[in-house]
Amino acid sequence: MAAQQVEAGIDAAIGALLGRAGRPAAPHSAEPLASGGNNRVFLVRVGAESFVAKWYFHGAGDGRDRLRSEYAFLEQAWGSGLRCVPQPLARDHDRHVALYEHVQGRRLSADEVDEGRVLEAARFFAALNEPSLRRAAAALPAASEACFSVAEHLAMVDKRLARFAGLRAGSAADREALAYLDELGAAWREQKARILAAEPQPAQALDERWRCVSPSDFGFHNVLLRADGGLCFLDFEYAGWDDPAKAFGDFFAHPGSPVPRRHRDAYLAVAAAPFEGAEALLERARLLEPVFRVKWCCIILNEFLPAAAERRRFANPQADVEAAKRAQLAKARRLAIDPQD
Repeated sequence: MAAQQVEAGIDAAIGALLGRAGRPAAPHSAEPLASGGNNRVFLVRVGAESFVAKWYFHGAGDGRDRLRSEYAFLEQAWGSGLRCVPQPLARDHDRHVALYEHVQGRRLSADEVDEGRVLEAARFFAALNEPSLRRAAAALPAASEACFSVAEHLAMVDKRLARFAGLRAGSAADREALAYLDELGAAWREQKARILAAEPQPAQALDERWRCVSPSDFGFHNVLLRADGGLCFLDFEYAGWDDPAKAFGDFFAHPGSPVPRRHRDAYLAVAAAPFEGAEALLERARLLEPVFRVKWCCIILNEFLPAAAERRRFANPQADVEAAKRAQLAKARRLAIDPQD
């Protein structure tokens, strides 16, 4: 798609960002790429060079500054010498657009997610959390839905489930979702009681020595395999400071990138290595694992909520809403709340 077919305001913003990055603003082309659920992404070409421009969703009901979170995280990672992420090049906060290195590569297939790749991801997380780099990252914002106590983790899931209280059965898919949510709520109450029985001080805040720089939304759904055989990790709009238990739980619960749980112990041993008292941290992660599986069931079902639907329409105006709802409900049903190894 030629530049003139892209919204004029965004095309102008891309041209300005190219100038800030030291490239000629014109002539250039901007071709829409397959986007995620929240943003629009463009492949930008200037002569022989190519870049990626990301236009971030920004709505009245969405308080997260996605551009700031992602760009700050990438500046921190790139400035720390990590080259397994795209280089941030320029940003325009007013128009919610940023320009990045174009990483060329391909997605991994499910059978390529072996222990070697899982450990590569663990080493990236560990590198972000070396003590000296954590100190340098003090100015990063909190991650999306960051929680620093067991009570906050439990309240986060309660809040997500409560969002569905006003859901109306406007279609057959809505009715099926309501029935599933009843089952999910009952299972959650059991898991919550078990966690509270095991944690005598649920309101105690996590010690700062155990807080992590989290990529958030971290998994093989946000990875490209480069021609040199290395992985490049992508999409950090939810990144920031968080509880490692959440980072670890999300990595294995995320429905977009199933990771065989037989690799869990090997992953955790590497990812937790930079932290003092790592074994106690891992015990906490094991206790809280069901929290993140229930959370992801709720996230999957956000397709049924009006705010999420608005973001989906922004990212893909031609989306089939009912088909998307049914697909998400099927994903939620496949995500076991208390999986067995």
